[in-house]
Amino acid sequence: MPGKRMPIQRELLIDGESPFREAQRIYFYRSWVDRGDPAQNNQGDDVRPKQIEKPQWMDLPVSDGNGLYPEPFQFYMTAGKHVIRMNYLLEPMAIDEIRITSPEQLPSYAEVNQAYTAQGYEPAQKINVKVQAENNPMKSDPTIRRESNGDPLMEPAGDGRIRLNAFGDWRWRKGGQKASWAFSVPQDGLYKIGLKFGQWWGDGLPSYRQILIDGKVPFKELELYPFTYSRNWRIETLHKDNEQTGKDEPLLVYLTKGEHTLTMAAQVGPYQPIMEALTADTQKLSDLYRRIIMITGPTPDPNFEYELNKKVPKLIEDLKVIADDLLVQMDALKALSDVEPSTVNSLRMMNHTFEKMIRNPDSIPRQLSELSNSQTNLSTLLMDLQNVPLVLDYILISAPDTKYPKVKSNVLQKSVSTFKNFMASFTKDYTGVGSVYDNETGEEEGPVIEVWVSRGKEWAEIMKEMAEEDFTPKTGIRININTLPAGQLNSGSVNTLLLAASSGRAPDVATGVDAHLPVEFAIRDASVDLTQFPDYEEVSKRFLAGSLIPFKYNGGNYALPETQDFNLLVFRKDILNELGVSIPKTWDEVYALLPILQQNGMQMYYPITQLGFMPFLYQNGGDYYKENGAKSALDSPEAFQAFTEWTELYTNYKFPVMANFFNRFRTGEMPIGIADYLTYVQLSTAAPELIGRWGVAPSPGHQKADGSIDRTTGGAVQSVAIFKQSEHQQESWEFLKWWTSTEVQLQFGQELEALLGVEARWNTANIDALSQLPWPEDDLKALKDQWKYYKEQPYVLGGYFTGRNIDNAWNRVVLGGMNIRESLEKGIKDINKELNAKQKEFGFTPKD
Repeated sequence: MPGKRMPIQRELLIDGESPFREAQRIYFYRSWVDRGDPAQNNQGDDVRPKQIEKPQWMDLPVSDGNGLYPEPFQFYMTAGKHVIRMNYLLEPMAIDEIRITSPEQLPSYAEVNQAYTAQGYEPAQKINVKVQAENNPMKSDPTIRRESNGDPLMEPAGDGRIRLNAFGDWRWRKGGQKASWAFSVPQDGLYKIGLKFGQWWGDGLPSYRQILIDGKVPFKELELYPFTYSRNWRIETLHKDNEQTGKDEPLLVYLTKGEHTLTMAAQVGPYQPIMEALTADTQKLSDLYRRIIMITGPTPDPNFEYELNKKVPKLIEDLKVIADDLLVQMDALKALSDVEPSTVNSLRMMNHTFEKMIRNPDSIPRQLSELSNSQTNLSTLLMDLQNVPLVLDYILISAPDTKYPKVKSNVLQKSVSTFKNFMASFTKDYTGVGSVYDNETGEEEGPVIEVWVSRGKEWAEIMKEMAEEDFTPKTGIRININTLPAGQLNSGSVNTLLLAASSGRAPDVATGVDAHLPVEFAIRDASVDLTQFPDYEEVSKRFLAGSLIPFKYNGGNYALPETQDFNLLVFRKDILNELGVSIPKTWDEVYALLPILQQNGMQMYYPITQLGFMPFLYQNGGDYYKENGAKSALDSPEAFQAFTEWTELYTNYKFPVMANFFNRFRTGEMPIGIADYLTYVQLSTAAPELIGRWGVAPSPGHQKADGSIDRTTGGAVQSVAIFKQSEHQQESWEFLKWWTSTEVQLQFGQELEALLGVEARWNTANIDALSQLPWPEDDLKALKDQWKYYKEQPYVLGGYFTGRNIDNAWNRVVLGGMNIRESLEKGIKDINKELNAKQKEFGFTPKD
């Protein structure tokens, strides 16, 4: 059924109750395949095929979707009638039937092998079927895909070109991700299975896979099969240790003549109990840390005797429980590996830290940072243990006596491969993405526009593929895409676009451009006023009106927003519930909350940058400029009130001036704060211990006389602009319209997330597209509520001085103790001086 490309999620209830925690979120994965074989661009490189869903009926047991438990879930039921209910959480699906069966016990290989002998099964003869792992397996997750590997013994080898010759790699690391390959054997018989694989992650720990033949695990040994650590490619026959002979015994499977499937599912497996224990240790440590800072505060006096062992109940006892458990988990990890993994060393250092605290409790206030770091390190270890990556070159289904070749490349082979890559560098264009078109000689095939992208290669590749599939066939306009490091198109003294424009080599279009840069170019008559295109007004309706403000200059509009940041209130549900407080909606409610937090040794976070000033200014009815940008409007009573409120957060209410909010939110020191999009993504992807324990809400605002709450705030916008040097301005406008359209932005966001995961979720400025991306329902509701109040800062001639002087005024008050009005008036004087100087320099006359 059509959806948002995310795994289907349901809550399972039996007789109105959830039988266990994992049943509260059951995963049902979609099936994905490549849309055909890789094409090749005009540089001779493989182009990754698009991932498409293959809708189908599936007969699956209800099991853990994160690979934590290899067996299907088991549910206890008494004799008689019961009611099974499945509640919608995410994505649609159809259910044909539900079957309730007794659990099956997997036999061991020894038992299966005895059955082979009893039934007279014979080994297959002279057969070696090779399946290239990258050749379009069916996958449960579109992020696992064909990859490129430059080893000279890969099949096929690169020989100076990019060949998608492997499958999986780092993207095949999450528990529950599975892939299935179809193959055929010419005769009935017993076969061994070999895999050419690489597993060079995990610092010594193995990666686990559950291996199924025709949809079933044939015996216990393949339920959790370990792929051990090595720095090199190798072929391994699926085997088990024979305790009697001391040698490896191949695990043979019986296959009938004809078609079969082999499925490999990533499993966290043996790490599950370790992760469970470390998660509990992290929560205990978080609780202990909060109890300590209730006595000491977040910055204890190193010379004061706090007597924590008397004032913090069960302090030493709890520390000893954590320290002892770390030793247990160290032994468990060492038992899984032939070498001692680095994870064990990290746990050992934490154990030593806790042991020192136990021996000398008076040292704990001085070691508070080590306690906090230990909690952060434990969370990082938890993230690492969840990753079980594996990369495959090919799979072999062979007669038991088949000898496999050596696949570790030697120095000579690597030298030959390096030489081929060197020779290819003389003919290959490394500056572009995908096919590169000649501007001078190819006009008869259609105009060519140059597009610069200030993002990673994966972003540019998806844009190029989508343009080749959709934009060029519809319009006849071809595009060349060049990537620049992120941040190269931001405002600043050394800027790639400014240098290119000044030398007459600017592109037709630039994307990922800092919000202030289009007006910088407009001032110098170097960017195109988009209002000259008759359909601009219609196109601009795709975006929030407040996100267009930075691109307005002297009656023109010089860019379209591409992405937009946002600020939301993030909070720890568990801690606020423990304190018995509600989520603040207004700043008055924030001020009422602060004493409760401080009494418990906690703080609230608020950003100190000028973006922190913006909400107070707009919510108090102020603005940045007056007289069409000719003068600063910060001399108004509303602006003074806003600046006073902002600075008093730090002078009166003691908000921290510097803080790592992400880490302190995890430890519980800052259970509430204002966070931007990047912090939101970090918490969603890099804080597994907080799953289900935090949430988001609209930012607090000021209550108006009519009872409504004004939550106006901005964020940070990146844009897409056209340059005056372009000889294809109309064609470039067609590209902007295509690129910022709802359908294209939605597809790009879906493709990007399919490729890189949730951590790359696209924060498009197209409001309809953003609504359709797979955001959690509660988070999207909070985001939509905040959108109603979105308003960016305008940019004017000399406007860079505004932000600089707001920061300087804040520094003078908060750090220097200067009078609020005196500091702000000094800043306003400097701003107006610069605005006037720039207007004279450029002969600027504001339009009404």
